[in-house]
Amino acid sequence: MERLSHRKTHSIARAAAAVAAVTLAFTLGACSPGDTSSAAKGDSDTLVLGIMGSTKDEIQPYGDASAISNGTLVRQLYNGLTTYDNEGGISYDLAESMEPNETLDVWTVHVREGVTLHNGKEFTADDVVDSIGYIIDPANAFPAATALSMIDPDGVTALDDHTVELKLTKPYGQLPHQFASERVVMRSLEDPTDPDTAVGTGPFTLTSFTAGQEAVLERFDDYWGENANFSKLKLSFFIDQQAITNALLGGQIDIAYSVPFTDVATLEGKDNIDLVVSDSASYMTIAMNNDAEPFNDPKVREAMRLVADRDEIVSNAFGGYATAGNDFYDKKSACPTPENAVRTQDIDRAKALLQESGNENLSVELVTDGAFPGMAEAAQLFAAQAAKAGITVTVKKLDVATFLAKWGEWPFVVAYAGGPYLQVIQTHLLEGGEENTAHFNDPELNALSEELNTTVDEDEQCALITQMQQIEFDRGGYIVPAYSQSITAYRSDRVSGLKEDLFGRTSIQYEGVSVK
Repeated sequence: MERLSHRKTHSIARAAAAVAAVTLAFTLGACSPGDTSSAAKGDSDTLVLGIMGSTKDEIQPYGDASAISNGTLVRQLYNGLTTYDNEGGISYDLAESMEPNETLDVWTVHVREGVTLHNGKEFTADDVVDSIGYIIDPANAFPAATALSMIDPDGVTALDDHTVELKLTKPYGQLPHQFASERVVMRSLEDPTDPDTAVGTGPFTLTSFTAGQEAVLERFDDYWGENANFSKLKLSFFIDQQAITNALLGGQIDIAYSVPFTDVATLEGKDNIDLVVSDSASYMTIAMNNDAEPFNDPKVREAMRLVADRDEIVSNAFGGYATAGNDFYDKKSACPTPENAVRTQDIDRAKALLQESGNENLSVELVTDGAFPGMAEAAQLFAAQAAKAGITVTVKKLDVATFLAKWGEWPFVVAYAGGPYLQVIQTHLLEGGEENTAHFNDPELNALSEELNTTVDEDEQCALITQMQQIEFDRGGYIVPAYSQSITAYRSDRVSGLKEDLFGRTSIQYEGVSVK
């Protein structure tokens, strides 16, 4: 797969290990999914993945469901025009090239030839035009549309079977990054009466799917890329992290998408269990809604950042599989990061800021679904740390579907976000971004973003990105207490071929993966 010219972007991510000793149950809990017997029976042609699920998951790739389970399903069924490789670089996927004109407002996309859709037909430029048009159609109101908001709806044209012209409403030099978004995938929409049928180009086809329970997929032998060395994939959906660990230990699943950091030390001591630890570009954030009281006051936001003891969160919530965060995205960007010391806990200053803002004895609710390791533990630690400044933080843990039903509306929420900075800007930092849970809308950052879009020069991009990260640090809407790693646990007596991945995809990338 050809890699586009790019800078290597990293960061850290999720994950974490143990702190406290834990006792693990070795049987499935009441929240176990449906049939997961293939792994237990040693079926050499079926791989079973255990992952947190949501009853709101759907086959439609562009919709509101943003659970990790939904993203995992989408990844198996569809491809984008571009993607991110395991080290953070951007590569072509269904596109063979994307070339801008001199003013960066018209792009020519050359579509990969020889790609077969799941319905047996050839994937062509018409499918690209249909997919983009469907994503950005205002009548559909898809969250994925925000990633392509710069495309002129009347300027998407198939020039021939394998060439598409995209006219933009403004110069935009980062377009290949936007097409690498997990949700911006291509599909056939030949039958407009049935848009929910999964006709993609991905490595698997869908056999059955029940949201919140299980998805069964078959390997697509006409897949254009490298395929898995097993023919059937089961996604078993769980409602809590601990049940996934138990299922792995009990042999009901082959791979745990993620495990609580508190389980890592125990898992390391088990026969036939192995771990893949990766740096990650995604990590936990605590978002403060800048449009809602009390977080519309910058003094309150600063006070909340100052109550965080980041070293304690790194060691106790993430078990040391992280470094202290400093309240901006993309810590490991190839660009120089702002030269600020990591914020340290300053209770006296936090109290003074709250008093100046008239928010002494502040009481707030912090919402999470605990879908990723370390999230719930970090939320509880943060609540205890805030209490030292007289702030009452009540942690409310919800199921995934309930949590996501009000995505973007919570005033104070634990989120899990990240990715290459050039993509994060559009989705997390600009007004209307689908992941902008802080409702951040800073005129100076917005202007820098516009300037960034007018250049493809990496040095110029870096200078602008560093300024934007400084704004995030100074007055942003996110607390980033830790840049964590990701940990995938799997049965080494069953599975081989898993690879480290900067974007937390170790457990869901099956190119060359085998099952014994």
